[in-house]
Amino acid sequence: MRKLLYFTFFSILFLFSFWLMNHTLSYDPSTSAILVGGKYWSDFSHALPLVRSFSYGSNLPPQYPGYPGEPIRYHFLFFALVGLLEKIGLRFDWALNIPSALGFFALILMIFVLAKKLFAHTSVAALSVIFFLFNASFSWLDFIRRHPLADLPSLAQFPAFAPWNQSIIAAFWNLNIYTNQRHLGLSFALALAVIYILYTGGRRLYLVGLLLGILLLINQAAFAAAGLFAFWFFISRPVLRRPLTLSAIGSLPPILFSLLFTRTSPHILFKPGFLLTDPLTLTSFTWYWLQNIGLHLLLIPLGFLLAPPKTRTLIIPLLALFILPNLFQFSVDMVNNHKFFNFFLIVGSMFTAHLLIRFKPLLVLLPFLVLGGLIDFFPVLNDHYYSLSDYPKNPDVKFFAESTPRDAVVLNSTWFYHPASLAGRKIFNGYSYFTWSFGYDQTGRERLTQAIYSASSLPSACTLLVNNRINFVELSARSEEFLRPNITLWHNQFIPAYTNPISGLTVYSTAQNCL
Repeated sequence: MRKLLYFTFFSILFLFSFWLMNHTLSYDPSTSAILVGGKYWSDFSHALPLVRSFSYGSNLPPQYPGYPGEPIRYHFLFFALVGLLEKIGLRFDWALNIPSALGFFALILMIFVLAKKLFAHTSVAALSVIFFLFNASFSWLDFIRRHPLADLPSLAQFPAFAPWNQSIIAAFWNLNIYTNQRHLGLSFALALAVIYILYTGGRRLYLVGLLLGILLLINQAAFAAAGLFAFWFFISRPVLRRPLTLSAIGSLPPILFSLLFTRTSPHILFKPGFLLTDPLTLTSFTWYWLQNIGLHLLLIPLGFLLAPPKTRTLIIPLLALFILPNLFQFSVDMVNNHKFFNFFLIVGSMFTAHLLIRFKPLLVLLPFLVLGGLIDFFPVLNDHYYSLSDYPKNPDVKFFAESTPRDAVVLNSTWFYHPASLAGRKIFNGYSYFTWSFGYDQTGRERLTQAIYSASSLPSACTLLVNNRINFVELSARSEEFLRPNITLWHNQFIPAYTNPISGLTVYSTAQNCL
């Protein structure tokens, strides 16, 4: 009977994982259109060029396809895997959805396995999974303030989505974070596997270094979180020092690759309070986190006190995982600290689950620990779709895919879903939020782009194009406003290699015009 319950439980979660990813991204083969969920639209505009740079383009050693010319500053391995799957013939949506769904399911599985090992109780493991799927924030209060209950089945927007709406509750606690950041599920699953191995010991300890090395290329925040636990076990349990030291050999190839071919921007600032905008006081800090993680703020510490002695060895690194990102900003964009809090909640809520199972009367609190997640599920369920015309039906994408070299760099006059990006070519000036948040010189690149488009003569434009190794120039009838292109120069003195009067797109070849 127990085996049947396990099979049913995990089968439902496996199917849910695939439904969730396919629900937010699919494909219409009759029109060669990618169907993108509205809430995935912005993040997908970053993921798609990265994937296509590996499947349709040439991107080894890797560069960010929105900022060519220097080593990549973003963890790319997951998207390279997706690109490889598309390259060998898998349709785009399946190439992205299969590893996304498997990674998400692997995370659920590891939550269950680790919680069961820590607390030796199946109910604690199952409840930990529920806490992961349904966040404990007080977003449901935001919903009640603004909507009648009858609106819930048709709810299409998250009630709480700070810092992008007026709520105090951040946008990072619902399932949307895993559908948008497709590599997050897999990276957290691997990080939990590291903790499981550290906790259980044995020969698997020699895998820790390899897993950490892989994490370095999949998700740097997950690498840092898992590394924090590995460091704690190394200093607190002398018996593990020898196998962990030897396991570091497995991390050397990814570390060496990272040192040679990637560039991480160190950006650590003392900036307490995460996204808290009010004057930082103990009261405002407590209120902020009570709103964001709900009763876990109170129950996780109680769960610490009542946990089995061996399990309490996780308390120090887990507390550090909450305290440090509340004190320091670890990247250019503060919102990226959310990954540390997501991981803290995954492990921390296991202590809440243990507390509730051990003291059954506390289960009366369960609705308040999942209600926010229940409310937040409906905007995912009711999401709308955008249709993105893809190769080969899109003639602009087809030109870049069939008439330009795979490693071509294209000067772009628009940002989002550029046809060159869909064809796997690198665009010279990617969307400013992405390039800025990854640590690139976004301002300098935009000024250079503007200088080329607004050049006063063909020789001056050609000098900039050749010096910056730009192979093609795209000029749209709806170019970004800040560019102010010299239309007379481009239309009268440059010979186009491609024009599309319907889309308003014109492409010029540097080789053809700047001999």
